[in-house]
Amino acid sequence: MKQLNPQEYWERRLSKRLDLTTVGHSGLGSVYNGWLYRARARALHRALKVASVKTSGVDIAEIGVGSGAWIPYWLKQDTHRITGLDITSVSVTTLSMQYPQHNFIQCDIGQPVPLVCVFDIVTAFDVLFHITDDSAFSCAIANIAELLKPGGVAIISDSFCSQPYGPFTTEYHRTRDHFLHELATNGLEHIHFEPIFFTMTSTLCRDTAFTQGLSWFSARLLRVVSRFSRRRQTEWLNHLIGGSLCLVDGVLGSALDSGPSLNYLLARKL
Repeated sequence: MKQLNPQEYWERRLSKRLDLTTVGHSGLGSVYNGWLYRARARALHRALKVASVKTSGVDIAEIGVGSGAWIPYWLKQDTHRITGLDITSVSVTTLSMQYPQHNFIQCDIGQPVPLVCVFDIVTAFDVLFHITDDSAFSCAIANIAELLKPGGVAIISDSFCSQPYGPFTTEYHRTRDHFLHELATNGLEHIHFEPIFFTMTSTLCRDTAFTQGLSWFSARLLRVVSRFSRRRQTEWLNHLIGGSLCLVDGVLGSALDSGPSLNYLLARKL
């Protein structure tokens, strides 16, 4: 497998444009990525409610803060302080100017991180599956545990399938058992899983005939979305696709405990 310098890769990618099209699903355009983030926020709100996680007045560390897409969400939840950690200087510099009342730090979560503070909530949204080296992944989980107060909650988004997906050059989705073992090793107890996507994005868990069929459907759907996103005259059609599938995924997410694509895992520090 080709070796990658993570900082160079993300610095180059985010320097092009710091928005959902570079930190989200590249190639799907801003319209469809907007619907993906609506679905993410809805599932997160559902997970926080089910797990009885308080957000008002708490301190949050966001690992892989990227474009700052989640900051407006946390501000609406009346959080006390947001600290964003990112591997890129472009993210830290841009967000420090945009949100001077909050704190942004450049660091690689896959390396030992100086402990500057502890937090009530630590998030790693679509971050850990970009760490393809297992030792760096273990270090990232240890860092998350160190950043949490006792009783604090980690919220991670990944697929958590029964079989791994990858490793590839920039992506490696580890199994649910792998995650639970690393979390337990670092004093983190799993408290809740919450599905995010079913039809809106790539199917990562393909262990049944149904999920294999769903993978076929989603791959072709995303090709259509990508084609529509390339032209301003057709990109509005992605509102119809994104809105419809967002509704479907919301209904399925309310009824099922996990999904074949990305899910949230919530774990509490003992």
